[in-house]
Amino acid sequence: MEELLEYEGFELIFSGKGKIVGKSDDDLRSLIVAGDRVKNDALDELENAEGEKILVVFEDIDQESMKKIPTEVEIWDREVLVQKVGDMELEKSVMEGIAEGEKGLIGPDDNLRFDIEHKRKEATLKPMMDFNDISELGEKQVKGFKYRLELVPHYLFHYKVWWDDGEITKGKFYLNGISGKRNFWDQPFERVADIKRSHIKLEPNISKDDSSKKALSAIKDRHSVEREDRWEEEGVTIVEKSEDAPSKENIELNERGIVYVPMWAVEGTEGIVVINAATGKVEREM
Repeated sequence: MEELLEYEGFELIFSGKGKIVGKSDDDLRSLIVAGDRVKNDALDELENAEGEKILVVFEDIDQESMKKIPTEVEIWDREVLVQKVGDMELEKSVMEGIAEGEKGLIGPDDNLRFDIEHKRKEATLKPMMDFNDISELGEKQVKGFKYRLELVPHYLFHYKVWWDDGEITKGKFYLNGISGKRNFWDQPFERVADIKRSHIKLEPNISKDDSSKKALSAIKDRHSVEREDRWEEEGVTIVEKSEDAPSKENIELNERGIVYVPMWAVEGTEGIVVINAATGKVEREM
């Protein structure tokens, strides 16, 4: 646990109550480890903490305890911790130079596996739909008769937008490395080492540098705010509309490697449809 928290940029200290707490290197985040249950001492630490507040718990939080936690507190529960430990182990393995072709790493406790390929940080999102689900949706959408599974590369970015009033907006952005389509998927994904079913693995045709530029542009667009100014001039009301977008300097962009998204191309008598098996959504109809 201490290794993970240090990896996430926290300097660990112990409070007078023996509670593990941490401060980020820039002093903008405070972290409190509650352990298995959220007790009053952890809530006291939260109340006294400064900056963005993070509460670490190892089990699900009961409803009564959840009511006591301020809404602005970010919660790292077991699901989040598993994801973060996997990301850390993945990056460590890349740095240590694991050879191409290794089967991957075993994640903490629930056997999440993380694939290392081409000496880049890579992973494959686990499908939430099996072939029966895909064929049923394909039949409904286009009377499908031909199915092809493709693993489509997406550049993954974590980002923060720093606003003038001190507020911070955080999010994840996925850029389709083939089409350039912008995606802000908010749900957590499980990663797997491989896909057993026969598939085609595509390589990105958008460069890493271009992906960063496209990510910045997409984030600016998403967080732009429309503004309307009105004033009177010679008895006439003038209305001027403009758009405020965060500047490049106010966006912190962290490139987190490539994730391969399982997508089914379904051809049918009524057209072609592309189904994202990781999100369960229809991506495109033709």
